[in-house]
Amino acid sequence: MAAKNSLSLNNLSRRRMLGVFAGVGAAGLAGCSVTSSDDPKSTVRLGLIAPLAGGPNKPVGADLEHGVKLYLQMRDGMMSGHPIELIIEEEGDTVESGIKALESLHSKEVAAVIGIANPDLLPSVRDLVEKNRVPLLAAHGSSADMSSAIYIWRTAFVNNEPGQAVGLHLRAQGAQSVALVSIDDKFGQDVIRGFQDRNSRAVMTEWLNPAIKAEPGAFASAAARVKNSGASDLFCWVPATHIVSFLTALRSAGFNGRVFAPGLSSESLTMQQLDAAQGLYTAMQYSSDLSNPSNRAFSAQFQAEHRRSPTAFAVAAYDAAAVVDSAIALCLDETITPTLLNQQISSVGQVVSPRGNWQFTQGRTPQQRWYLRQIRLDGTIWSNTLIGDLATLG
Repeated sequence: MAAKNSLSLNNLSRRRMLGVFAGVGAAGLAGCSVTSSDDPKSTVRLGLIAPLAGGPNKPVGADLEHGVKLYLQMRDGMMSGHPIELIIEEEGDTVESGIKALESLHSKEVAAVIGIANPDLLPSVRDLVEKNRVPLLAAHGSSADMSSAIYIWRTAFVNNEPGQAVGLHLRAQGAQSVALVSIDDKFGQDVIRGFQDRNSRAVMTEWLNPAIKAEPGAFASAAARVKNSGASDLFCWVPATHIVSFLTALRSAGFNGRVFAPGLSSESLTMQQLDAAQGLYTAMQYSSDLSNPSNRAFSAQFQAEHRRSPTAFAVAAYDAAAVVDSAIALCLDETITPTLLNQQISSVGQVVSPRGNWQFTQGRTPQQRWYLRQIRLDGTIWSNTLIGDLATLG
């Protein structure tokens, strides 16, 4: 059975921080009013669905939870004067367990739901969300083929965008020959198609079995073909669990070109793994060393809480909470219902975010800046270090 957890954040200790409202969009700030603690507004139930018990998506799920909770902690458990009751459901590792978790949250009459780490789950719950009319703010990557829905908002990215960003970058640099290697899964298909849409310089495309083992020897033949292709650069999709083995195979094969990948390939690496993956370039919509007031406040608090740098997963969930907060503010004195909240989300406008300001497109996905990062030493610590901007997509 899915684990259930209900957390009231009304009694959190107060924290004095710069940028306390930094995550709230401009529209939310404009609609906000100061509410006395002696005259609280009605409590709003907010759902969180994430895989927290274990499995391959647990690192993503943990940071989805961290992002939402941190947003609430930085605001004393309130959104625009309303106390928030956070109700958490275990997503699990399967589509079936995720559907049950979402149904459970709907039965608890939440005003909105944030989360979903399993990339296969979002398309599967589309009809359920539309039927029950409870807004879902999906805080992880999603398929480029998924059609928009009235009650689904995506606060992370569309899966073809990292490929588009790297494709544009290498085209602008005049790269003459690029090898493409990818795990043959839905994310990989989206990513490679995104690259090909923006760059026609690929000299080879190699698809890898999704069941490939995380061992250098398993990648030896693919690495040899990359070396023999004569490509100057490589763009690949290999998950974080396999990226070190893949890079080791490339070095053993004698490939000395630059290697680019989506940020998911390095986002959850340990310090030891980052060391082993040094030099890898990644494209992501967030970098923990971005210099803006919102990120300085967010990153400092996240590191104080978790003793590590924040990830794009945490930011997407944090921003989803900011969107809900702004929408609640726009409801003014009306009773907060899922339908009204969904209507107001469309009016939120620009979101002031640790990743940089962004806003929803007509397709309910972010229009946002993408960044180039490289795994290199930051002082004495290996990290995904910001190199510069890639493109604005959405």
